[in-house]
Amino acid sequence: MAGLLKTSTSQQQHALELKLCGLYQNLLELEGEERDELLLLLRDRHARYLQGGLGYLPAGFISLDASRPWICYWVLHGLALLDSPLPAYISADQVTAFLSSCQHPSGGYGGGPGQMPHLAPTYAAVSALLTLGGKAAYKSINRAALWDFLCRMAIPPEQGGGFRMHEGGESDVRSCYTALAVASSLGLDMPTLSTKSGMVDYIRRCQTYEGGLGGEPGNEAHGGYTFCGLAALKLAGQPEVLDLPRLLHWAAQRQGWVEGGFNGRTNKLVDGCYSFWQGGVFPLLQQLLATGEQHRQQQQVPAVSRSSPTYPPLTPPSSWQQQEQQPQQQCSQEIVVPPLPDLSRVQGPQQQAQLDAERLNEVSDALTEAVLGSSAEASTLADAASSLDGNGGPGPRSAAAYRQLYLQKAQAAQQAAEYADEMAAIAAASAAVLYPCTSTAAASSGSRGDAAAAAAPAAPAAPAGCSSSGDDQDVTANPLFNTRALQCWILRACQQLKGGLRDKPGKSADYYHTCYCLSGLSMAQHIPGGGVVGAASNRLKQADPLVNIVVNKLQEATAYFSSLQ
Repeated sequence: MAGLLKTSTSQQQHALELKLCGLYQNLLELEGEERDELLLLLRDRHARYLQGGLGYLPAGFISLDASRPWICYWVLHGLALLDSPLPAYISADQVTAFLSSCQHPSGGYGGGPGQMPHLAPTYAAVSALLTLGGKAAYKSINRAALWDFLCRMAIPPEQGGGFRMHEGGESDVRSCYTALAVASSLGLDMPTLSTKSGMVDYIRRCQTYEGGLGGEPGNEAHGGYTFCGLAALKLAGQPEVLDLPRLLHWAAQRQGWVEGGFNGRTNKLVDGCYSFWQGGVFPLLQQLLATGEQHRQQQQVPAVSRSSPTYPPLTPPSSWQQQEQQPQQQCSQEIVVPPLPDLSRVQGPQQQAQLDAERLNEVSDALTEAVLGSSAEASTLADAASSLDGNGGPGPRSAAAYRQLYLQKAQAAQQAAEYADEMAAIAAASAAVLYPCTSTAAASSGSRGDAAAAAAPAAPAAPAGCSSSGDDQDVTANPLFNTRALQCWILRACQQLKGGLRDKPGKSADYYHTCYCLSGLSMAQHIPGGGVVGAASNRLKQADPLVNIVVNKLQEATAYFSSLQ
């Protein structure tokens, strides 16, 4: 398309949007039960797919030999969300025995039997055992040795802070999260770990000028690291060290209005796994919002004005070194949800795409007619060609040369018009049009909304359940993102018919994406202000937003380990 800089990413993005257009168009003409039939969670197929991950796996899985506890967690957590049992040929005792064989005598778990202890598979193994449940699984965990392992992995503040993933290994935000999540799940001393590692300041320094968090100070903001960093700080009781309003702004911009899903970084494609890793940030922010609202009511503090966004201009520092040298400060700006501004004169994505298509088609038609009018005088063609070239005139040419020039311009305009027509079709069948930002009540019902609402101008990244009613808005029940569009993405684009969930259309299902697509779907259903899209049978079990273990499983484990104190 003329005037458009094509890159590998932009071409992949357009190709994905065209695929989704075909998937979403069928939903436009349907409502109620008819639409629900196309948005049905294939529970039994996904359960069978997950059950096949326990036991012997094909030779192709050898690349995951150092991630075997992760496979156990992905499978067990997915089955727990679906409320499905283990396969008949595998018992809980067998899974417990295998994970015990991955436990290192010095504490922690390795990626497989006989492998060195590592924080990532330690989190996976502990989470899998707590999901299995029962005293046998709980007792298999050597909490004393695991505590020693966590302490050994802590990096003193004077050495930079944080945790090492393993002896002599790297340190990043993942290690902070996995260490704190394990300590929280097992009832270990989190305040001591936090102080010993200096992780609070380490994570603070990982926040970028965009608002999200990178894996290490100076790295690009990334969805997975942002979740890990915010969750770790919330477990440590100090999330206010982050610039939370800016984090919320960045996270909301990661949801694609065409796809409904999330990407992990700016200008990247959406991926089903970020339904949790990116979407999971919002329940944590919503809890902080609710806490701030309760505190204000208790202190009888006037509400902060919501007349404008609270995040500051997103200006990067002149260098990362300057950012790291800035003194630590408490970025305790309150998270507030501003009302929507007057959008009566704003062109929504669908309207803008339609206008572009009409304009470019008119240009293409005019140029084509000029080519057909080959009997026009050379002077007329020269004047037209000069205005097209914009360089003061091309000099003397024959009428045939001018017709050739017109033909080239017409072809370019036709390509642009075809591209614009595609964009108009994509915009008309986008997730944001199918499930526009409406009232919380409408969002909970899973209803489509009328065509006028779908065609109305829409603010980008507007959260489901938003309202422009000012101070009457119940901000603590606002999910801060479009929960219905996310569920549409997961149910329509990420499910594989034979079972399992995937990164995006065109990719194959795997246990990792099945686990985190289901985790994101559960989060979108259970977050206050969310609700179930599609059939009522789509409802999954609720997972704890901090450690991503099904709530009742975590409660049983917490009660057991509390009794040991």
